[in-house]
Amino acid sequence: MRIALIGDIHSYRLLVPPWRLMGKRLVGQANLWLNRRHKFNTRLLERLVERVGVLEPDLVLMSGDLTTTSLEGEFQDVAQMMLPLISRFPTLAVPGNHDRYTFTSARRRVMETMLPAMVPGRWPHFRSLTDRWHLLALDSAVPRVFNSRGRIGRRQLRNIRRETAHLTDQDGLIILCHYPVKAPPRAFPLTWDHKLADSFRLRRMLMKCPARLLYLHGHIHRPWCWQPKRSNQSHFTYINAGSPCMTTAKHPQGQGFWLIDLPDNPRDAFEITHYLPKTNGQSAAYQDLETPAAWEANRVL
Repeated sequence: MRIALIGDIHSYRLLVPPWRLMGKRLVGQANLWLNRRHKFNTRLLERLVERVGVLEPDLVLMSGDLTTTSLEGEFQDVAQMMLPLISRFPTLAVPGNHDRYTFTSARRRVMETMLPAMVPGRWPHFRSLTDRWHLLALDSAVPRVFNSRGRIGRRQLRNIRRETAHLTDQDGLIILCHYPVKAPPRAFPLTWDHKLADSFRLRRMLMKCPARLLYLHGHIHRPWCWQPKRSNQSHFTYINAGSPCMTTAKHPQGQGFWLIDLPDNPRDAFEITHYLPKTNGQSAAYQDLETPAAWEANRVL
């Protein structure tokens, strides 16, 4: 089974009616004008969507933060940009903290309403992908006034335990959550106001699950694939999606996407590949993004 993982898009609109700029959204929009709009180029998503389509995944997963301030128009833009994939492949997205940016957007479930074809109606969302592979999608996004701290919550944790109780060491479980539960040793530490509040409880629960675990997340705009060496976590692989629309000196054309080829037997080796647009210095070295030569494919596992 082939899965494409796409990270934080952060779709935005610069012109917002003044009456929509209440509370935290006013701060977010100010940050957008002064800072974020210079780093995020949503036009890069069109190229990525074309390349993902060529690879023909069986499932497309999105790790949250599709929007910047959870405006209806931002979700509409995402639906339009993702339409070539949504219309061809099953697509599932989990909320990020920017998709629950205000208490009103969370209470009215704006993300679920605007993207019904992509976002489950209930959390946690559990489904079987094959006889031996399963998917667990979590809602870790909580609206906050002063920080970006996430939370799974007791109800979801109870349901996670129930949904995964039947899994054995012959199964594989993919967990899709916006927030990481752990970062690689050389990565920047997760700060208190930016992390998952109950990450330790979630990680401890998952570590008790005998299935092969693949934890997919976003939130940190830095792609990585990491498998801890400790024996009690040897069945755990973490993949951070990164941000396909964020431009930096290292990734002037965005941070690409991941392609995961799952083996029939979860105990066999994965094929995990990170796709990055080829660049030449600060400019793109490609024109036709439908050709594989336009992308660098770095297989990591």
